[in-house]
Amino acid sequence: MRQAIRATAGKLNRSEELLDDEKEQAAAMLIANPGFGNPHVVRCSWCHETRTLFRDEDDAPFKRTARGWFCERCEVHAESQEVQF
Repeated sequence: MRQAIRATAGKLNRSEELLDDEKEQAAAMLIANPGFGNPHVVRCSWCHETRTLFRDEDDAPFKRTARGWFCERCEVHAESQEVQF
């Protein structure tokens, strides 16, 4: 389920790639599972690695800290932007 939401979040800025009701389906999944929260697009400004993560997730090279995500490969704090449906 999270993977489906991630895929839709990645397409929001490219609306021509969205299927007919894909955004509404992802929003319904988030409403049904409020513990997920909204996904965040996380990007390292140094190596430009990008991932779509939820607040409770780590995915190499990104590690969640109290201040957001940290790129362990580059040893810098990553930028993140919340995706709202």
